[in-house]
Amino acid sequence: MNAIDKAIFLKNLLLTQLFCARQLLNTDKNAASIFRSINTTLHGGRLFDFKIRDYGYAPEARYGFSTEWVHDPLSKGREFYTELFQFQLSQKQMDIGDKVAEQKFEGRILVAEIDHTLTDGASEVASDGLIDVYDCPPIDTWFYFANDSATRTLFAWIPQQFVYNANEAIK
Repeated sequence: MNAIDKAIFLKNLLLTQLFCARQLLNTDKNAASIFRSINTTLHGGRLFDFKIRDYGYAPEARYGFSTEWVHDPLSKGREFYTELFQFQLSQKQMDIGDKVAEQKFEGRILVAEIDHTLTDGASEVASDGLIDVYDCPPIDTWFYFANDSATRTLFAWIPQQFVYNANEAIK
């Protein structure tokens, strides 16, 4: 992986923390949809929809929310994630602007290698939809993207309330 530009990393992290904190205010959305508010019409339509799935498990844990991508993001070419990353970052910048945070944010950074995924849906079920079937964190949480010839790596901010969900996905 290429060296991380610390200044951009920290600037984008703060922007994303502010954006995610705002998403958490006065919401009753599920884990699958709360951090997927940037659902662009990039490439001619919405990126994803949300579904309630019947996973066929025990009655008390049978149903869950899932993210259904309109098009398979892995089949869209290497530039798709780069373009999508830049778009979501510009959307957050327009929304948040130059606000400065004096609060501390509790949470963790999740690193996802999007070229090394297993699309069996296990991480989506385990995380209650926070991580999608492509093992990708929600778009609103993305803050840094490393794209080199070997692999593409997304860095995502996971607020403390959802760290358990993310950990369940990577077990």
